[in-house]
Amino acid sequence: MIIRFGDRHPYPLQYHHSCDQNPTPSRFARHCHDGYELVHVIQGYGRFIVEGSGYDVRPGTVLFFRPYEYHFVDIRSDSPYERQVFNFTRDSVSAELGVFLDLLGRSAPGEGNCYAERDLPEEFFALLKGFDALTELPREQQIVYLRTRLSDLIVMVATTESRSGNGVSERLGARVVRYLNWHVDTDETLDDLARRFAVSKFYMCRAFKEHNGISIHGYLTRKRIMIAKSKIESGTPAVIAATEVGFGDYSAFFRAYRRIVGRSPRET
Repeated sequence: MIIRFGDRHPYPLQYHHSCDQNPTPSRFARHCHDGYELVHVIQGYGRFIVEGSGYDVRPGTVLFFRPYEYHFVDIRSDSPYERQVFNFTRDSVSAELGVFLDLLGRSAPGEGNCYAERDLPEEFFALLKGFDALTELPREQQIVYLRTRLSDLIVMVATTESRSGNGVSERLGARVVRYLNWHVDTDETLDDLARRFAVSKFYMCRAFKEHNGISIHGYLTRKRIMIAKSKIESGTPAVIAATEVGFGDYSAFFRAYRRIVGRSPRET
């Protein structure tokens, strides 16, 4: 079941409930986006990787992703993977929620993303059970219900301390992705990065890909494009946005933008 509100993809407000009876780990996208995401795992076991940090997931696990956090799930294929997922932007929910989203944004990228079932109140999971009734409501009531109940969920997550650990790993691939996340606009070459971490370039690139499921170039490109997209939507000219996020060649930026976003910067 998918409920969407907005004019085009990526939709500013979306809810979906889905189940893969025989999940294939490779079909789950490795991605980052410019909105928030709340995931409730109903069935399934595996591990979420968020900016190099790892979180074990099981039935009842709840995850919260902030804008631009690169993440993916490595789900086990021997049991069904069922989940409820909410995607939303700050503008798609009430302005009063800003203070709670700011609370959730205080953690460093890749830290504090995961909540075990024991961390959250029973009311949280009771609310989640009601979302499948959305299809029985008229369209104009669906958006009111979704915004209202999603607001309640956000408040409960923001005011709950995660006791599931921060997921931070000291493996090389995790350390490199944490560095790059804070230096997205870096002009350092792979050789420069390898010297910074005192390893060979080949070893660093292999460790990064093994831990994060994407190359260093692919990671930086996706992060830069998502940040540039937000800048363009806020009124920054595309040429300036491209330079600010680290692209020295606008034609390369244009091609990457169309490939990742699905439309040109002018159409944003």
